[in-house]
Amino acid sequence: MRLPHGVTLQATRGSLTVRSTKHVRVLSSAVLNGGWRMADSILIQKVPKNFRCDNPLAYLLRAAARTHLDANTTVGFLTAADPSKFGFSTCQIGRIMVSTVATAGTSNSARAGEPIKISDSPGTINTLVLTNTRMTDGCIVNALQTATEAKTLALRELDIRSSNSGGEATCTTSDALVIGTTNEGAVCKYAGAATELGRAIAESVRLAVRDGITKHDKILPGRSLLQRLYERGIDTKDLEDAFFEKYIHHQSFGSRNRVRKRFRKFLEEASSDHNVAALVLAALRIEDDGCLGLIPGLSEKEFVRDPVSLLADELIGIAISNYIAGSKGLFEYVRFDRRKPSVIRRLGPFGDDAIGALVAGVSSNVYSSLLGKR
Repeated sequence: MRLPHGVTLQATRGSLTVRSTKHVRVLSSAVLNGGWRMADSILIQKVPKNFRCDNPLAYLLRAAARTHLDANTTVGFLTAADPSKFGFSTCQIGRIMVSTVATAGTSNSARAGEPIKISDSPGTINTLVLTNTRMTDGCIVNALQTATEAKTLALRELDIRSSNSGGEATCTTSDALVIGTTNEGAVCKYAGAATELGRAIAESVRLAVRDGITKHDKILPGRSLLQRLYERGIDTKDLEDAFFEKYIHHQSFGSRNRVRKRFRKFLEEASSDHNVAALVLAALRIEDDGCLGLIPGLSEKEFVRDPVSLLADELIGIAISNYIAGSKGLFEYVRFDRRKPSVIRRLGPFGDDAIGALVAGVSSNVYSSLLGKR
C-alpha cells in the first residue's frame, strides 16, 4: 500500500485513521473541521446502521478523544460501512502520486436531484484523496470536481441503481470528500481531466471507490441477472406472481408448491444463461435511454406512450422467449404480452417485453416439465 511520504493508515471494524507526520493542507466536506484546514489526522468513525444523533459533531469529538487524536487538527467523518473493508488505489504519473482511500456502502444510493425516501439502512461513500503535489486553492477545488466525477464513473461502471427510483445512481445521500496535499513536489494550478494530476486523481478515485463497493457490498460486475433485476426493483417474488397470475392449473400437476419450485428452478436456469442476461439487460439499457429521449427519432414523451411504430421491444421479447423455450415460449410470450400480469404492467416499453418474455419462456418450460415433455 503506497501512500505519500510520512502518511500512514490504520483500519479496524470501528474506525479508519489516516495520520501524517506533518500537517497536510486539506479541503473537505467533513462533519468535524470541514472546509479549509491544516490537519495531521483524518478519522472515519463507524456508526450503527440505525444511527440517529442530534449532535454528530460532539459524537466525532468523543471518537477522536478515544483514539487520542487532536480535535483541532483532525478532520472527521461518519459512516455506517465497515471501515476495515475500505477501497484503496495509488496512481503515479511521473512525479505526481495520488492515493485514494474510500469507505463505500451503497444501500442508500441515489440519483442527484431525485426525490429522496428516508432510509433505515444508510450508506455513505467517504473518499479521501491525498497527493504529494503543491496545489493552489483553485487546483484543490478543481480536484474536488474531478474526484466527484470519478466516483460517479465508478458507480456507473458497476451499474449501481438508485434505492429511490431504480435509475442510475450518481451518489449516496450522505457522501463526503476530502482532498489533501502534503505540499511537496511541483506546484499544480489545475486538476482537470486534461492534466496529469487530474488523470491521476480520476484513476485513483475510480479504482478505490470500485474496490470499496465490491469489498463492502459484494457488488461485482458479473453478478447475476436476478440480482441486477432486484436492484431495479424487480424481485423473484414479482416474477413468480406474474407467472401465477396467468397460470392454469390441472390436478395432475400436483400442489401449487410443486409448481412454484419448478418455476424457480427454470427461472434460475434461464437467468443464468449469459445470452438471456444480455438480451434482458440490453432491453433495460434501451429503456433507460428511451426515458431520456436518447433513441433517435423518438422523443421522451413518444417513448413513454409506447407508439405502435415501436417494434424493437417486441423483437427483443420474441428473441428472449424463443431462445428460452422455442416456439412454445413464443406463443406463451404473446399470451403474457396481451395481459401484462403483475409487475410487467408497471414497466416501460422495453422492460415489459423483456421481463414478460423471460417469465413466459420459463412458464412454457414449467408446463412442459409438468406434462412430462421436458
